Amino acid sequence: MMMSEDAKFDKLIADKAEFMKQNRFVHISRNYNPRDVATLAGSMDTATVYPSASQATKLYNLLRNHKAKKTATHTFGALDPIQVIQMAKSLETIYVSGWQCSSTASTTHEPGPDVADYPYDTVPTKVKQLFKAQQMHDRRQQEERSRQTAEWRAKNPAVDYMRPIIADADAGHGGLSACMKLTRLFIENGAAGIHIEDQKAGTKKCGHMGGKVLVAAQEHAQRLRACRLQADIMNTPLVIIARTDAESATFLDSNIDPVDHPFIVGATQPVSMTFSQASIEGKAVQWNEQAKPLNFCTLVRNKLREQNKSLDQWERVVFTGVGIAELRKEASRLVGEELYFDWEVARAPEGYYQLKGGNEMGIVRAQAFAPFADAVWMETGKPILEQAKFFAAGVRKAYPNLILAYNLSPSFNWDAAGMSDQQIKTFISDLGKEGFTWQFITLAGFHSNALVISEFAEAYGSERGMEAYVNMIQRKERAAKVEALTHQKWSGAELLDRMLGVATAGQSSTSAMGAGVTEQQFEQPVSRM
Repeated sequence: MMMSEDAKFDKLIADKAEFMKQNRFVHISRNYNPRDVATLAGSMDTATVYPSASQATKLYNLLRNHKAKKTATHTFGALDPIQVIQMAKSLETIYVSGWQCSSTASTTHEPGPDVADYPYDTVPTKVKQLFKAQQMHDRRQQEERSRQTAEWRAKNPAVDYMRPIIADADAGHGGLSACMKLTRLFIENGAAGIHIEDQKAGTKKCGHMGGKVLVAAQEHAQRLRACRLQADIMNTPLVIIARTDAESATFLDSNIDPVDHPFIVGATQPVSMTFSQASIEGKAVQWNEQAKPLNFCTLVRNKLREQNKSLDQWERVVFTGVGIAELRKEASRLVGEELYFDWEVARAPEGYYQLKGGNEMGIVRAQAFAPFADAVWMETGKPILEQAKFFAAGVRKAYPNLILAYNLSPSFNWDAAGMSDQQIKTFISDLGKEGFTWQFITLAGFHSNALVISEFAEAYGSERGMEAYVNMIQRKERAAKVEALTHQKWSGAELLDRMLGVATAGQSSTSAMGAGVTEQQFEQPVSRM
């Protein structure tokens, strides 16, 4: 007997409720209920299972296990199917960088800097390519191992090619509907997790560029909720990482959220010309030292120091999320006078508020995003362990169970970071002890590709010729037992033969790895003159 429409809908609500109350989501807050999700899911919802769902569960469990042990899992940005498969033997996760995609994989085929002006399907398309490579090599390995003995398999453990993929969602490429569509593409294409940052879509830049504009904290929280809603609609426990660029951003597009107020820059004495007017008229604002623009937080600190007063009471109030009116009132009480402060005159020609963020703003924003994200990440300008500890301690006060992430950026000049080689060596584990459970070098795939090809091309283009290839590539592949040495086999030719054999009941006479395959030469003893 067929279920009625109402019965089907009631079952869908019950299924959504069961999904959303999993222990997996114990640290996640939602501003909607299972019925809301069911109304958006469609009648085929319960029949749809995305492969990325199991990958997301795998990723979440991996991160939780590392956090419990105060260790870290670390990875880097994969450039192509070759890299993602070679990484699988040594690393637990795979990263897909928006920067790498912008420079090497835009769906318009036009490379450019990391300002997210490429089509929004660019990074999901790269995820799809890498995920399909993972699936193919997983099948290839299973077919190959099925031809071996149990004793051989016991001595030669399988490689887990299905390493969870975490991808760069930039700033969502638009409003909330764009965030949801982007999330859907990532889930459909195999991503286990995504990270999304609090910059303004349309002005987004690489975290290591200047001129970054943040959206109000509550707007980014809405993005995170929109991404979670889309994942709930698709029955996928997607891992969502909230990134903040609060440490170095210089502009804020709206002062609507009180948690941002302590960090907005304003004039501390009356001025004759605003930044916007000066820009239009081609003049420069002449700030005297007394009128030098500061954020309100710093203004009050400076005044208290001048009066030799303690900062303790101010520090207890300033980051509690109260707005400028309450901050002014508390500052007047502590300082003993009403302080002049005007953030309107310091606005940029585009209307953006000037911003002086820093570590404290990063902590405040991480706390604002924590209820809606599985992990948070503050982009930083340098690899400073003490800064990371300060950030982690600030976040832990309110959200001790929150997972932290860290960008081991190649934009850092690591040799100028003031660390010894031993400190660089232990940097990942030292961060892991502080709760930075997932760490990644965004562009290591890009840089390693550039280095290896540059060195080989130079040698091959010289009088060394083929000797350069044999010594720099082929012999090293053989010594390191890199499977790509026999590239026909690596590409799945044996798997294809098996498929054709099964399809033709063993009657196929066009075996790709049969008589005449050149790679049989690699089975012969090495002979050198």
